[in-house]
Amino acid sequence: MNEFDTLLKQLRDEFVSEFPERCYAVEESVLAFERGMPGAFDDIYRRVHSLKGSGSQFGFSLVTSICHQFESFLSSGGFTADSLSLSYALSYVDLLKQVSEILGEEHVSTHGIEQELDELRKSSMPGRATVMLIEPSASRRKLCQGVLTSLGVRVVSQDRGMNALEQMLHQPFDLIVAARELPDLNTVAIVAALRESNCRNKHVPVILVSSNATPIPDYLTIITVLARDEHFIPNLTKMASQALKGK
Repeated sequence: MNEFDTLLKQLRDEFVSEFPERCYAVEESVLAFERGMPGAFDDIYRRVHSLKGSGSQFGFSLVTSICHQFESFLSSGGFTADSLSLSYALSYVDLLKQVSEILGEEHVSTHGIEQELDELRKSSMPGRATVMLIEPSASRRKLCQGVLTSLGVRVVSQDRGMNALEQMLHQPFDLIVAARELPDLNTVAIVAALRESNCRNKHVPVILVSSNATPIPDYLTIITVLARDEHFIPNLTKMASQALKGK
């Protein structure tokens, strides 16, 4: 083991040992929010965001998944000081506490925690499908957001492929709407990575936006490819509605 690997292991071990205390700090911030303490919301978000980053850095994907979803709940507008909302926030903390009991151990099943996380997503952010929108152009992104939000969905936007892929490996989505060409990793490669993964977005439906006629492999199961023409808005509305039916 070289010096870099030794340092990385040391930092990883420190993260594992400090993780229960950091979970407790998030819980204290939630309780401070309940008491109406100034800055408590920002404190919660900062602590969760920091845990997410560290979890990703050290390869703890379940930590990253929980924190991604916790962040989405906090930023969805549904987090208030009422008892039900606070209960949801504390449920996310409880999931992190469950992870703290097995963090760093090998060959431990996390299926039960993952199921609880998915159920918590449905209950804490009910009735709203979540769409990942990947579009590098700010004006086109705004146009697509307008179309999608009119369908009553929650839209998460990214302008780069790698950022979108990292988020989709840890957070479930009901639909992807994406430009084919991106500044870094193109969408065909992103979908191929998802189809080969074991994440919850393995079979997520995809709508591609492009005038590129290059064939796409059938195994990627792209729903449709929409051209940016005069029919784009009605076509996106129709195809997204069909893809999200029953979500």
